[in-house]
Amino acid sequence: MTTLLPQYYEILKTTVLAAANLATVTPCDCKAISAKIFNKTKQSISETTLKRVYGFAYSKFKPSLFTIDVMAKYCGYQNWEDFCLEQDQNAVKPQDTSPSWETLKLNADKITSFTLQVLRNKSGIPYNQTIKRQFIDEHFNEFLSGDYTATIIAAPAGYGKTIALCRWIEERLLLNAQGKTNDTILFFSTSALMNAFLSGRDLNHWLLALLGYSADSDIAALFDKEQKKGGNFFLVIDDLDEYIYKPEQFKLLLNQLLDIFSLYQSAPWFKMILTMRSATWINNKHDITNGDNKWFKGFIGNEQWATNVPLYNLHEIKELCLNINPAAKDFVALDLADNFNHPLYFQFYYKEHKENFTLTDVDHVCIYELISTFILNKIYLGHHSAEKVLLLKGLIEQMDIAGQVYDVPKTKVNALIKQYYNAYNELISIGFIRELNTSSDLHYRTSIQFSNSDFLEYTIAKTLLNNNNFIFDAALIKNINTQFANNPHKLSVLKWCVIYAIKTGQQKSFDLLAQTQLTFTEKSNLIIFLGDLLEKECAAANKSESLVLYFKQDCSKELFNYFFGLEFINIGYKKTLHCLLKFGLANRKRILIYTALAASAVMRMDLDDLHENLLKLQSFPAEDYNKFSVNPLHCIDTLYSYFKHGIIKKEAFVELTRFYFNPPCEGNYLENNAANDMLYLLGTYTMLLTKNPIKTLRYINVLERHYKKRDFGTNDSYGFFLDMAAADCYFRLGKTDRLAEIYTAYSALYKQDASAFTDYMKNLFYALRVKTNISLHKHTHTIEDIKSHAQIAHEHKLSKIFLLLIVLNTPEIANLYPQFYKQCHYEHTKLFRECGLTADLYFKAVPLYNT
Repeated sequence: MTTLLPQYYEILKTTVLAAANLATVTPCDCKAISAKIFNKTKQSISETTLKRVYGFAYSKFKPSLFTIDVMAKYCGYQNWEDFCLEQDQNAVKPQDTSPSWETLKLNADKITSFTLQVLRNKSGIPYNQTIKRQFIDEHFNEFLSGDYTATIIAAPAGYGKTIALCRWIEERLLLNAQGKTNDTILFFSTSALMNAFLSGRDLNHWLLALLGYSADSDIAALFDKEQKKGGNFFLVIDDLDEYIYKPEQFKLLLNQLLDIFSLYQSAPWFKMILTMRSATWINNKHDITNGDNKWFKGFIGNEQWATNVPLYNLHEIKELCLNINPAAKDFVALDLADNFNHPLYFQFYYKEHKENFTLTDVDHVCIYELISTFILNKIYLGHHSAEKVLLLKGLIEQMDIAGQVYDVPKTKVNALIKQYYNAYNELISIGFIRELNTSSDLHYRTSIQFSNSDFLEYTIAKTLLNNNNFIFDAALIKNINTQFANNPHKLSVLKWCVIYAIKTGQQKSFDLLAQTQLTFTEKSNLIIFLGDLLEKECAAANKSESLVLYFKQDCSKELFNYFFGLEFINIGYKKTLHCLLKFGLANRKRILIYTALAASAVMRMDLDDLHENLLKLQSFPAEDYNKFSVNPLHCIDTLYSYFKHGIIKKEAFVELTRFYFNPPCEGNYLENNAANDMLYLLGTYTMLLTKNPIKTLRYINVLERHYKKRDFGTNDSYGFFLDMAAADCYFRLGKTDRLAEIYTAYSALYKQDASAFTDYMKNLFYALRVKTNISLHKHTHTIEDIKSHAQIAHEHKLSKIFLLLIVLNTPEIANLYPQFYKQCHYEHTKLFRECGLTADLYFKAVPLYNT
């Protein structure tokens, strides 16, 4: 008999182990077995061949007849045929002693419960404080309702695959206990499977044995008989990832799992669930599915990303926070919540703050601290740390950063990987980098990429610093500007460099930030980040002496001007301005900061905050205001008096009128800087209170002639705000052509790159759109434009008030959309009440302006 019968071959392997007095086999046992076989039979089977027989080495082919003949002789038989005849003669039909369906479930439940307990104990956040994820129910509902045999849960490391799966399995077990389902769930981690596999056993037989069956039992027969009870058999395997094992071992394990899938794929009751990292799926999907439509994938977005596990949404973040600390009432701001939608980062934060967990104190620096902690523990303090650093540096140097190509072909760095092989494997195992095989029939392509943008940006920043001798200087800024033009990673790379600079006492170089080429949005983000960073470093108990001295002196002119601009106005900007007050500033700079804070309060219609900053401004000596061409105290006082009491004070208007009739020609009054930009814009918007658009335009024209010109096409926030004020004047004067000209110019810029506009600038742009369409009697998109404006405006209530008032003063809208008009009236009244304003004092006329 030359046919290799799998069931007899497995028995022969076990018989060889028994003859060698071994209960189990390990790779090192193969040498001893080889020697024993030779001593007894005088025929040789090599150690390598035995490793293939027992699954420790990869083999494309079945064992040769010579090999199995010699193995049979070692066990006391003449040859393989004699061994098979003996098995046939001894194969007496046993009585049906197979365990019952309930015993089967009981055995499976024991294994599943053990696996669940192990995985619960490994949870980064205490398991009882974790949450149920909605996506997992939706995924499995679709899987079970379709004609599928298997599914995968795939995502990068740290996405919460295992915890989500554990909670789903617990729910299914509870439904079983309640009698609502009759499922059998056999749940393993891959490590348990690999141990069985390395012992040389066939996985299918091993699984049957665990459930109480002998190797020649057929589980399908039980299900055919008991299927009337309903229910499915779930084989669930967690963490099936190639990075844990040698490639040949993983391939053999995967093949055996796929054999199990093939064996039972026609049985509607059999369901296989695998969890794995996205990289494992990408590298092995051609083997796993092999064109079979019995696999349900359910990927989210681009299938090439191989991810069907979403990040936390806002509701899940809140639920998780309350589970950890039910006493926590306040919640993190929306813009910061995005930093915690990654389960891995949430876990890092929990470990750092488990004693008094809350997200209330989270700022824009926090996420960078979490990433730094991870890198410190996993890269710098782990095994092969120096090799990891050198390998990562080598990978970055092979990237085309200017071309925004961050995947590194493995063929380009194969020598580097061989040099730092252990470091490479460890970086893959911790999920810092991943290897993706996207080869086609005509092209080999295996690339290495960082697992997420955060790890990539950190490593790029450290490489740039290393190549610049770890000095934060003009050369570094120039390099970032050159390599990262229009690059989405530019801002984060710059932030990492700023963090390094302040940690190493190079904060005096922050003046160079003025040389960075950033969009309005990027600069706004950086300024708020800088404020949080300086605040945190200033409050640190172990702050360096150089940092103490840094705050004691006056802030440099360059850095101070870098922080100013109406486009940055939001809640985060307020905190940044307060941080600047920690410097030993001259009175002029302190006045400018309180003016900016007051302007922010006006936009938010926070009259209490406005009054508080007005009092601060009034505390400075009168002579300090002689240094300003536009007196900020008088402008802020006029605005407060108008909004609080409906009284228009004349003093500021007298000074502004005097300015545009007799502008200063000497001194620093007309120096082109951000502080003067803010003062002249403050004067412009104060002028709008006169209800005389011609006077306001006259003031704007004087600024054009004597200060600086504005240009529609330039990346100039000062020009943008001046244009918005001019557009409001044209709207009130009925000069539709001039108004439409401004709107058309900025509409083109907005379509080209909306992300370059800060939220406050978008707010004004949408208000401009509404006014332009009303002037042109185009009301088709009025409702959606007003709603879009409300979403973008956020806390800027003044803008909402005036735009709603424009709608309320437009009879055509009332006639066309009566319900919408009523809703606008309601919202307007509500805002008045919230802001403590009195409609009878003012606002009855056509709106003055929109800020």
